[in-house]
Amino acid sequence: MRKLLIVFAALTGCALAAAAPAATKVISTELGIEATTDLTTLPASNTGTVVLNCATCTARSYRVTPQTTYFIGTNRVTLAQLNAFVSTSGRRFLTIFVKPDESAVTRIVAAN
Repeated sequence: MRKLLIVFAALTGCALAAAAPAATKVISTELGIEATTDLTTLPASNTGTVVLNCATCTARSYRVTPQTTYFIGTNRVTLAQLNAFVSTSGRRFLTIFVKPDESAVTRIVAAN
């Protein structure tokens, strides 16, 4: 009988632990904005702004900083290299990642 009570107590403890999982807090570190190069104006310097325009929406702008990184596909490039690629490659898809409060661009990725 004593063994049965010990087993019962152990199983009850396991059941209670499984029934109340710890809450996981999800925090977004970046928001991704999909765009195309024909609707986007990239900055000329690392302290400028990215401007998104479209025929049916309000223009939006996001500040870049010296910490903003730039990619063509998976290759990290400079802002000058990204601007050169965009100006000679026709229409490309971009993903512009901004901080959740939209205070700054963290990275820009151009599809290659």
